[in-house]
Amino acid sequence: MCLRKIRAGLGLFLLIAIFPISAQESGRTVWLEDLTWIELKTKIDSGFNAVILPTGGLEQNGPYITLGKHNHVVAYAAQEVAVELGHTLVAPVLRVVPQGAMDKPSGNLLFPGTMSLRDETFERVLKDMVLSLAYAGFKRVYLLGDHGQSQPIQAQVAQSMSHLLQGAGVSVWHVQTYYQPDLEIEFLARQGIAPKLQGEHAGVSDTAQIWAIHPAAVRQRALALRVVEHSVALGASGWPELASPELGRGVLTLRINAAVNEIRQGQIPGPGH
Repeated sequence: MCLRKIRAGLGLFLLIAIFPISAQESGRTVWLEDLTWIELKTKIDSGFNAVILPTGGLEQNGPYITLGKHNHVVAYAAQEVAVELGHTLVAPVLRVVPQGAMDKPSGNLLFPGTMSLRDETFERVLKDMVLSLAYAGFKRVYLLGDHGQSQPIQAQVAQSMSHLLQGAGVSVWHVQTYYQPDLEIEFLARQGIAPKLQGEHAGVSDTAQIWAIHPAAVRQRALALRVVEHSVALGASGWPELASPELGRGVLTLRINAAVNEIRQGQIPGPGH
């Protein structure tokens, strides 16, 4: 590993003294891509040694939700988790994730606009992104995924990369509790929406969450004209017209709090577990 050499090299630069950082410019964001490298190094050196790596997805979501649903939702959640934790930044969202077999497409891949990575490609990209963050000086990397097929791969990457980077004092965690569909079902049931009405894809929960944070992603006219018997053929399920921004905020709060609590309580499995 060349972590030590890279960190030593960065330490030789005196540019920070020449170009002082404005708190107004760099202090309002948790996103790496909104910082200069000098601003980022200053933050890491001042204690921002944790980073969230969000993974989303680009897929069909019925005729009434735009393709980027997962990316919008996980970006919002990652930002909220980072702010709540403190001294935590957010890496760019990995926007394309596995969607099934590429040589025999099925499911979402049968609809225009769904983009996919092979499992092994996703794993390698994720590992390289983690390695890049370790080179930058982060000591804790949290993988936060909004898509079901990403979860087992993220868990595997967290374990293997923690082992690889152990000597450099870097830990990689897969935040499991952020993605718990059963909790969403239970929450909506408590709000009076029976599980049989909720749907699994582009249903009440999906519609409510994206509606709460990015209303422009919900096509209201298409939602109002939804035909129940044709929903599955159009890539959706359930009764999404029962969704509301208020329900979405409730689901998101549940998920964000679960992630924050898991990280704070140290319940994330460490290397070798």
